[in-house]
Amino acid sequence: MNKSLLSVADVNAKQINKIFNKIKEFKLKGSTKYKGKSIGLLFEKHSTRTRLSFEVAISRLGAYPIYINKSDTQISRGESIKETAKIFSLYLDGLVYRTSDQKNMEEFDRFSSIPIINALSDFEHPTQIISDVFTIKELNPKKKLQDLKIVYFGDGNNIANSFCIIAEILKLNLVICCPKGYEPDLNKLKIKSKNISIDNKPSNAVINANVIYTDVWTSMGMEKEEKKRLKDFKAYQVNKTLVKLADSSHNFMHCLPAHINEEVTSEILNSDNSVIYQQAENKVYTAMAILDFLLNQSQT
Repeated sequence: MNKSLLSVADVNAKQINKIFNKIKEFKLKGSTKYKGKSIGLLFEKHSTRTRLSFEVAISRLGAYPIYINKSDTQISRGESIKETAKIFSLYLDGLVYRTSDQKNMEEFDRFSSIPIINALSDFEHPTQIISDVFTIKELNPKKKLQDLKIVYFGDGNNIANSFCIIAEILKLNLVICCPKGYEPDLNKLKIKSKNISIDNKPSNAVINANVIYTDVWTSMGMEKEEKKRLKDFKAYQVNKTLVKLADSSHNFMHCLPAHINEEVTSEILNSDNSVIYQQAENKVYTAMAILDFLLNQSQT
């Protein structure tokens, strides 16, 4: 086990299930075992749910959250990640890091002696997906995760990448549905499982789906491609016509924020099948569980 969580691939099935058990535990009762610890939050990209959930999680664990705006640090004036990582390691007990470039994340981890948690990069969003898969498990207590059909509508972005990796580890039945040319690179992700497939036809992919998950068509940093993406993804909108083909008791999920009437209609986002708020709430308990998992490990 690595000291940090930069990718879902940094944990195995046994460790993910251990984190799941901790999430469940933290939903029932809190813990202040990390009183006196200081956890930094270095966010180079905008965030609402991830930042708030981690700040709340750190506080509920008894530790002190320190939000760090990149523009207020010497990084913005050219100080190297290597130097910054060494300094942060002197002052902090852990760092929650959100950046555009996964390589920055890896470099920060290389020169740090404290746990680094990936709170989103251009390549992965591991804490989001661990939380989301826990939510799926929680909502379907009478079914095995491996027996559920999960369909993701969207491009091969950081969410899709992390979804594919966790599906490989937990042997989930995952379908990625997107236009040709927007697929995640399964070879780069080292995906070998036959339970993970790519389908370019929405009406085929969604048949009997137990979970429908979608994300924005234009991620942060890709705004120049917006017009093209709106055209290319038009047929991939999650709407009333599409979800009729899914299992009637399916769960609809979205990591938010949503672009209403682009990737999803308001009717679906606010339907009885939608679990977006339970999904968002679980990010707090997941953040607590991941912090506990890494901090506890760093103390042993």
